[in-house]
Amino acid sequence: MTDSKKFYKIISDKLSINLLDITLKEVLTIQDYNILQNLNNLQHWMLLNHKSHKLIYIIGLLLIFSFIVKTITDRFRIPSVVGYIILGTIFSQSIVERIPFLSRESIAWYNYLLNTFNFITVLAVSFISFSIGTSLYIKVFKQLELELILIVLFESFGAFILVTGVMLFLDQSLFVSILLGTIATATAPAATVMVLKEYSIPGELSATLMVVLALDEFLALLIFSFMEPLSLALATPAHEITFMAILISPLFKIISAIILGFSIGYLSQHLMANCKSEDRKVLLILATVFGTSALAVFLHISPLFANLTVGFVYRNFTKRRLDISDKIDILTVPLFAAFFILAGTKIQISNLFNWNFLLIAFAYSLTRIIGKVGGARIGAKLSSAPKHVVDYLGFGLTPQIGIAIDLAFIIQKDFIHLPGNISNISMLILNIILFTSFFTEIFGPLATEYGLIKSKEMKKRF
Repeated sequence: MTDSKKFYKIISDKLSINLLDITLKEVLTIQDYNILQNLNNLQHWMLLNHKSHKLIYIIGLLLIFSFIVKTITDRFRIPSVVGYIILGTIFSQSIVERIPFLSRESIAWYNYLLNTFNFITVLAVSFISFSIGTSLYIKVFKQLELELILIVLFESFGAFILVTGVMLFLDQSLFVSILLGTIATATAPAATVMVLKEYSIPGELSATLMVVLALDEFLALLIFSFMEPLSLALATPAHEITFMAILISPLFKIISAIILGFSIGYLSQHLMANCKSEDRKVLLILATVFGTSALAVFLHISPLFANLTVGFVYRNFTKRRLDISDKIDILTVPLFAAFFILAGTKIQISNLFNWNFLLIAFAYSLTRIIGKVGGARIGAKLSSAPKHVVDYLGFGLTPQIGIAIDLAFIIQKDFIHLPGNISNISMLILNIILFTSFFTEIFGPLATEYGLIKSKEMKKRF
């Protein structure tokens, strides 16, 4: 009799019960059984402590305060994303921990429950990617091909080069400088898209901005796919740099995500074109975006690439107009509100008192904005874009959250197991991105509005 079978026989005799089915006894090892027992104990503990109730408390508070914030921002005609970020900061872990009448258990539960909402980031950015994909019209590419390519290349690599160089000047290690420079290439489309959607702004600048955001997202992920394994190798000399790891594997994942997006998008838009029921259309949209994200995560490929492709297929391969933009706008209101609020909760206020951290964060934020705005201006000027596009396009590229935070979390996951200060540096990078994203998300939408007003595509609101 094997050790595994002896174990189950002893336990069964002592408890006078059959713990597992005979088939499972033959298959499971003692380690497997212990894992199952731990999972059962964890589930029982969560039921006893009413985890689902505590989640409802937080969701209820978020929705109530979201409504209040939306009412205030509408009243004063400012982008609602600004209010959501400020609200999230008020409910951040670093502030809640200082509330005197809360017990340590309550604070621990609060921090744990906030982390269980991390999936909202994936879903929100997936919907944003889908929305941006629906704005990518093939005819636009044909008309603005050179302009778009130069703008995206100059604003992305401008931010990468400036941030990497300044970080090296501030005595940061090469791999840290490369990682921060890589993340600096990412632009958060959510804040800018919300401004454009909220005020329904037409015009050449806003149309160009939407396409640039989509291409910027693609390029940022592409750069990160190559630079992150290179940085990992630089941080750990024993880690070998291989052609497969830094080129073949990232390209395979990107191509796989595009194929997945095309497959789901083509099937979904065909079903949507034949849907007459509004209820079925709503369910199909949710099933498409959620399903694409789930499959992408399961296959370890980018849900952003996949949903961007789905949106592109919806825009360009359907035989008739689907009219889904209004439905998406309504469906994503609570999702985007939760996304920005939860992003604000991750701000660590204690970093305000660390001068070394503030210097690095300020230098990162300033050089990134200079690289984005200046690079977009140079690229647009070289491509002979209209003057108002040259002057004001870069203002819509300043926000950074969502994708950048996702990339920072990937760095933390890949570097946290490394010895010494290297694992601490991954946490430093995450805090820098969170801290600087707070300010860019507040001032970014205002900068976008400023650019649109100055370009005369939007009337002054005050």
